Amino acid sequence: MTANNYGLACGKTSCKLSFICMIHTTQAIVLKKIPAGEADAVVVLYTSDFGKIRAYAQGVKKESAKLKGHVEPLSLSAIQFVIGAAGERLTYAQLLQSWPRTRDEFNRLSAAVYMMELVDRHCLVGQPDMSIWELLVTNLAMLNHESTRDISHMTNEFEKDFLHALGYGNAKDMSVLGEPVQTYVH
Repeated sequence: MTANNYGLACGKTSCKLSFICMIHTTQAIVLKKIPAGEADAVVVLYTSDFGKIRAYAQGVKKESAKLKGHVEPLSLSAIQFVIGAAGERLTYAQLLQSWPRTRDEFNRLSAAVYMMELVDRHCLVGQPDMSIWELLVTNLAMLNHESTRDISHMTNEFEKDFLHALGYGNAKDMSVLGEPVQTYVH
């Protein structure tokens, strides 16, 4: 940490901001990647420490981008980001798990996308919830496991556990969330 012209601590050697610059480090599952311009993207992440965040990934679509391949949907990555005036900006990512079997089989991929969509649609930005984090990571890992046979049953269990984590413990189905969510099709 160095002191800048404003007398504030900053993680960089030159900081022209009038507030404390902090680099946040955590693990994240990439829920979605939205194009933003020619070379940039906004990545929607569910993190272990910060809940859902939307981070700007500058230059991620360039061939030489350091983030390229580390922030693809259905990836578990170690990330670093800063919070600036325009929101979160991704500064680093390292792929930890890509769940290749899930990506290769349509039924597994369909279930994974459904689970990630539920988390994206029904979790608020900046509201961390360790039970949702563990539920999502565990189920994505189980989908990738070779012994997984009943993906439909696993998806139903995910729905039940997700509703419980959101506080709808005795709900019978996903309709309690208001707008209809396209159900998993196998």
